[in-house]
Amino acid sequence: MAETRNPSRRRDDGRRTQLIQAAARVIARDGIAAATVRRIAEEAGVPGSLVHYWFADKDELLEEVLLADLDAISTAVAEAADTGAAGGGDDLLDRLRAAFHVIEQDDRGRQILPYELTTWALRKPEFVHVARKQYAAYRELGTGTISSWTNATGVQLPADVPVVGQFITALFDGLVLAWLADPDNTDVDAVLRLAHDLLKPSVPDTPETSDVS
Repeated sequence: MAETRNPSRRRDDGRRTQLIQAAARVIARDGIAAATVRRIAEEAGVPGSLVHYWFADKDELLEEVLLADLDAISTAVAEAADTGAAGGGDDLLDRLRAAFHVIEQDDRGRQILPYELTTWALRKPEFVHVARKQYAAYRELGTGTISSWTNATGVQLPADVPVVGQFITALFDGLVLAWLADPDNTDVDAVLRLAHDLLKPSVPDTPETSDVS
């Protein structure tokens, strides 16, 4: 009886990662509809048969693109938020600004890519779990940012940390999409300041020291 080979267990000479990166470039540059096996193979500079060697089909490759993109975004945004905190005295606004700066500095097509892959996953019942994993990671990132801020400042939040984390995550996700669609009329900094101001009033006042006569 023949044994079914699992591509993930094959010895990788770097080609699998090469194909994932090539697929990401095609989608970022030309859109998901253009990401055919042939185009991806051409982008990677390899025969089309190699795509099928590493992936059961194009959908499996697109799933890996989304997961790789998720890791890259989460790492970059988390590092930026930490840098913003270090440079801004543990201020939430500085964390949010630094995180959004990652988006602004990146390639436009590269930022559209995760939204395209999200809708692709949601349209395929067998890949809905990928979109859920994507947004679970976003929520974890947002909750981590809020948790770090509250630990540094002692802020009294209007809701539990996970709920505020979801609020920040949804705000940030929608803001990025709005900015991509209409950058001239999306006042990113004003929205981030508003989010900060809605939460900042709950920071406990430092008791004043009474004068001793």
